Amino acid sequence: MGTSRAQEPDSFAARAQADAEIVIDEHGAIAMWSDGAQELLGFTPPEILGKPASSLLASDPPSPLDGNGPGQALSAPVVLRCRDGRTKACRLRIRPSLRRSGGWTVMVSPAAEEPDARIIDAAVLGALFKDSPSSLCVYDTDLRLRRFNPAAEGMQGVFGEGSIGLMPHELWPDSNSVEFEARMQDVLSSGVPHVGFEKRGRPPDDPDHEHIFANSVFRLEDDLGRVVGLATTAVEITGQRTAEERIALLADASALIGTSLDVMATGQELADITVPRFADAATVDVFAPIVSGAEPDPAKTDLRRVGLRCATKTASSHDTTTRPEQPRFPYPASQLLADGPRRGETLLPGDDGEPLYPRADRQPAHSLVVPMQARRTLIGAVTFYRMGRTSPFSDFDILTARDLASRAALSIDNARRYTREHSAVRMLQRRFLPRDTAGQSAVETSHYFAPATSGANWFDVIPVSGARVALVVGTTNEDGLSGAAVMGRLGAAVHALTDLDLSPDEVLARMDTLAQRITGDGGPAHADTASPEVTCVYAIYDPASGCLSLASAGHALPLVAGLDGHVRTLTAPVGAPLGSADRHSTAKDFELPTGSTLVFYTPATACDGQAAGNEFSLLAEALHSAARVPLQQLRNDIGQAWSEEQASPRGTVVLLVRTQRLSEDQMRIWDLPSDPAVVATARSLVQRQLATWGLEETSFVTELVVSELVTNAIRYAVGPIHLRVIRDHHALICEVSDTNTTAPHLRYARSGDEGGRGLFLIAQLTQRWGTRFSDTGKTIWTEQDVADEEQP
Repeated sequence: MGTSRAQEPDSFAARAQADAEIVIDEHGAIAMWSDGAQELLGFTPPEILGKPASSLLASDPPSPLDGNGPGQALSAPVVLRCRDGRTKACRLRIRPSLRRSGGWTVMVSPAAEEPDARIIDAAVLGALFKDSPSSLCVYDTDLRLRRFNPAAEGMQGVFGEGSIGLMPHELWPDSNSVEFEARMQDVLSSGVPHVGFEKRGRPPDDPDHEHIFANSVFRLEDDLGRVVGLATTAVEITGQRTAEERIALLADASALIGTSLDVMATGQELADITVPRFADAATVDVFAPIVSGAEPDPAKTDLRRVGLRCATKTASSHDTTTRPEQPRFPYPASQLLADGPRRGETLLPGDDGEPLYPRADRQPAHSLVVPMQARRTLIGAVTFYRMGRTSPFSDFDILTARDLASRAALSIDNARRYTREHSAVRMLQRRFLPRDTAGQSAVETSHYFAPATSGANWFDVIPVSGARVALVVGTTNEDGLSGAAVMGRLGAAVHALTDLDLSPDEVLARMDTLAQRITGDGGPAHADTASPEVTCVYAIYDPASGCLSLASAGHALPLVAGLDGHVRTLTAPVGAPLGSADRHSTAKDFELPTGSTLVFYTPATACDGQAAGNEFSLLAEALHSAARVPLQQLRNDIGQAWSEEQASPRGTVVLLVRTQRLSEDQMRIWDLPSDPAVVATARSLVQRQLATWGLEETSFVTELVVSELVTNAIRYAVGPIHLRVIRDHHALICEVSDTNTTAPHLRYARSGDEGGRGLFLIAQLTQRWGTRFSDTGKTIWTEQDVADEEQP
């Protein structure tokens, strides 16, 4: 019996476990008697097997029997005899037996239990199709509607008279019914219910608004397990889903708007986040001064567009694509900006003057203008558009739009303030740079400068005594105005230290002390704050000897390209950045051939090793041809290479230096003995050289200067005296060197004093004078301006 029972259909076998089961053969005799039958009627199998099944009947069977169709189970109420002589009201369910060919399987259950289940089933079915607040529809296996309840009739005209026999896409064409039918087919095939499918569209009775319904689909089967159709339930969730979408929109807006600190980019971010999720098009307009970082002028209402995005509706109402062309959208009227949010309708003109979105009814587009205010200041407006059959803006939409505009306005104002400060920083950085680096006898220079978006960079080219030139490049990671201020203070200090004619390592040592003072200005309150890092490379080039003396404090060393195209990095000890605990910076000397090209640079992305490597590679590649191209062309080539590779568009200083040497015609040197009689000889030598250069008009002053300097050297020093005159592009330089390391002192002699007027006269007759020291003594130098004189 257990084996044969497994062959029955699952639903019928399940019932056999609870009901009494009897098998009757083709002759009407009882062929099988289950334990349930014995428990129900009391007969044991030996007592009943082989007897006619009619012997169990205490009354005639009813006619006709209840059934659902050919091959399906029949049921009827009967009264059966029990073994003890009593009778019992039962219900029989009879169907052809799969266990015995030609026989019947009879399921017997007490009649007292059956009516309750049938009543409950009927009550549930009636409630679902009459009183359920949820839409309930029944479809056949061809996905055609067979039945629906009154709640479905409330779905804005989707179901009504004539709906029976139609498929979902025929019932609700303006929706995602095709996708819904695909889900229904999946349920038919797999038997796995689908829960929560969102059906969206515009129902026939409300074509101006989109509605959303959460649908569940499950398969219907008969007692034999055969698929007879599908049932679907639906609950409208339009309000809930709209609220969820608005919350998600505002959350995304908070995360995405204002990330760039750029007015134009922030305006475009607002337009991008709202189209097509909130509107079909959006424009963002601000007052013109906002774009440049200035405060808006209440007297001027000229607007600049900083954001625009437009999407067009395709055949499906929820399918949007960006328009390839840029439509024209009007600017909001100035009086609307201060009036608060305003809904309206407008016709958007195309290039030919016709409405951009023409429709049969010629209805204008829905518009919503929302002013943008930040810190109680009106800065502009955002305008949203909904085209075609899109729903007009509701009161809830106005609240959402105001929240979006408020968030965007604050971000735009932050971007404006950043733009203003950034512009001020860039202006300061440019003001700290040398306005003109030309006119040097020692070097030819060109530079490329892009103000840094973070930190500050600076460079300088400073004339030094003896026709030499100081080359300096520095950086700091201090941002904003404070970084520019640090660079300004260090730049001024470099000029003062250069005038002292100190060596590069001595200059960096004194700048280190100044940097410690600058970075320590924060006091104890800023003890936990990391000190800004300042780097600097300082070099002095002497055109008379071709020697470059260089020292670095944490800065990249320059590249040098020779006449043969060979490019190398100068190797020298690199000390710690300025202001750090380690103050040691060592100078190193390099002899450079005439025409060598030096490149001092500040890596724009020092924290990014890959970007810094790309920048270095581009510089090295450009320098291979440095000797064959003018310096300005080399600078343009580097800028173009960076532009193509996008390697370093901002935050970079590149100082290009091409070395030169003083020719024999530009410089004369004499070694003189320490003898008072040599003063006249010195005057004579200088007089003849000035005649050779065509500078006879400077002879009187120059002879007086040379006499005074040589006399002082003979009087206060021991050993040989060196006299050198240099004809620079703009000056005549006289230098007298001796072995004494005592600096001369400028005195102001009284009217009765016999001496003490020499240096005073020199200071009055020359443009500049000074003293520089070396390992062997000192040199006193003077410069006379001869820029207007004709150079030989």
